[in-house]
Amino acid sequence: MPFSPSTDKALFPRSLTVHVQLDDDPRYKGSIHDDDVARARGYKAALVPGAFVYGHISRVAIEAWGQVWAERGGMGARFRRPVYNGDVLTITAAELTDGPEMRRAMISAVNEEGEEVASGWVGLPDTQPVAPNISGFAILPQPQTPSRVVAGELQPGMPVTTAARVLTEADFRKSLSAFGERHPLYSDPGFVHSGCLMRLAMGDTNNSFAFPAPVVLTSAEAQHFGLVRPGQRLATAGRITDASLRKGKYYFESEEFMMADNVLVARFRRSSIYAYA
Repeated sequence: MPFSPSTDKALFPRSLTVHVQLDDDPRYKGSIHDDDVARARGYKAALVPGAFVYGHISRVAIEAWGQVWAERGGMGARFRRPVYNGDVLTITAAELTDGPEMRRAMISAVNEEGEEVASGWVGLPDTQPVAPNISGFAILPQPQTPSRVVAGELQPGMPVTTAARVLTEADFRKSLSAFGERHPLYSDPGFVHSGCLMRLAMGDTNNSFAFPAPVVLTSAEAQHFGLVRPGQRLATAGRITDASLRKGKYYFESEEFMMADNVLVARFRRSSIYAYA
């Protein structure tokens, strides 16, 4: 469906309410994403990974623009406060503003206590964006034993490796369930959730190294170049773009290119904490 500036602006501002609920992924057991462990450490419930908060924010874009956003839209999110299992978030999108690349609406996600837990933007360009030239990025297989890195050791230019897996129909359905996603567009015509793609790219990057502490996502940005459907082989190419120490925390920034059957479908840029001083 084509969108013009006039029809776009009629879709905003808008808001939605989301009940954030973690699924029963066994990988959470014994971690901070487990209610019992989190409560024993003084939290009110399990901490929700930033990838899921990102996925919930993307609902605003899908509800406004539908499939076309998954084909060529973009978004960005910065995670400001913890989100806990069971939280109810109000996600508000402001009016659209024009920009050189796309029209954008600023986003704010607020919990029941009125605290802003995340902020960012969603956007849609008038036409399909030109995919960047990634000929300088190799698709590298993930090693059985990732290289161990210590605090301060990550350097810009270090490459990302990939598991290069086929996203099965079962994987696709499990991902929708994990995000609590019930929008009919994901089943008909059936395409992969942006949060799932970002989570897979993030997983490839995080599994490229053996980090000294669990990686904490602090911000993420996405640009889509095409739909992804179940049954395609997904692979990530990318690199570490920056590394720094700020206020006792070691950060890295990464750029990840998601390929589906060797065609570029999305670019992700992320910032994460990987160690503490």
